[in-house]
Amino acid sequence: MDGERISLRLEREDLELIDEFIEESNDISNRSQLTRIAIRSYIEGVSPRSSQGAETRICIDVPRPALGLIKRQVRVGMYRSVAEAIEDCVRDHFISSEYLEELKKRALEEELGTLNTVFD
Repeated sequence: MDGERISLRLEREDLELIDEFIEESNDISNRSQLTRIAIRSYIEGVSPRSSQGAETRICIDVPRPALGLIKRQVRVGMYRSVAEAIEDCVRDHFISSEYLEELKKRALEEELGTLNTVFD
């Protein structure tokens, strides 16, 4: 991989945390990869220039028992990632089935309106 090298000093407990994360991850294979992803994610999340995703991305602390359950569901294939599982929980909790049906109804009405305009 082309690129410049940087040095970074971390406490032993930070390195242990990183190594545990990498060991449990299916997507990240080494410290360098995690560091690149983490730096880019952090900058994109706090930069005023990067409003893309800023309104929908947040950082939360998940209770350890809940996170363990979510990770197990990811391991057995119920979800592709922890993020997907949490997104699903948020959708289920905050977006009612009635609201989803209303959105579908509106979309269908808009589509039919567009078709009627085309065929008129």
